[in-house]
Amino acid sequence: MAQSVPLPRFNVALSLRDALHEVRLVRGNLEGQIDRLDRLERELLALLPSYPGGIDCEPTIDLGQVAHNLDIQSRPDGSAVVSIDGGRKFVLAQQPAEFFWFIASGDKDRSGSDPLVGWRSRSEILKFLAESAGRSFHRRYINNLVHRLKHALRKAGYSSGLIQTHRQKGLRFALKRGPRVLPQLSSDLG
Repeated sequence: MAQSVPLPRFNVALSLRDALHEVRLVRGNLEGQIDRLDRLERELLALLPSYPGGIDCEPTIDLGQVAHNLDIQSRPDGSAVVSIDGGRKFVLAQQPAEFFWFIASGDKDRSGSDPLVGWRSRSEILKFLAESAGRSFHRRYINNLVHRLKHALRKAGYSSGLIQTHRQKGLRFALKRGPRVLPQLSSDLG
């Protein structure tokens, strides 16, 4: 007669919570690593012209870190067509489009020391998203939207570094504020 071996005991809820925490840590780490890769690529491309032997390598994307013009055109289904500095157009679904418009429309720093649009705090973003969607969101949803925007930018040939994040200040789109660069969004989205 075979003896039965007792199965190990473990807390499923605690294990799931730990696994979810690990996923969040990895996601945050990946976003940081992508930013580091973008920075490294910019530095390498800046060094290429000074290399004496020359390297046959053309950059495939515009690595500029500041946008001067942003065009956001809403569509009937809530999505939006976006173009930066007259470049390649790309489409964002409704929620990422609203989020993108919001972080690109912050007030300019009144001191004049920062020429880019103002930062949007995470709590300000959560409030905007809740009012827009009619429901509340967790803070981690902002990271999800940032990841989706950076992916859409890279896919369209733009630098993901145009989405700037700061632990204390929040988020913004690196848009140089001027008299005619405010992102325009039809009443469908905002």
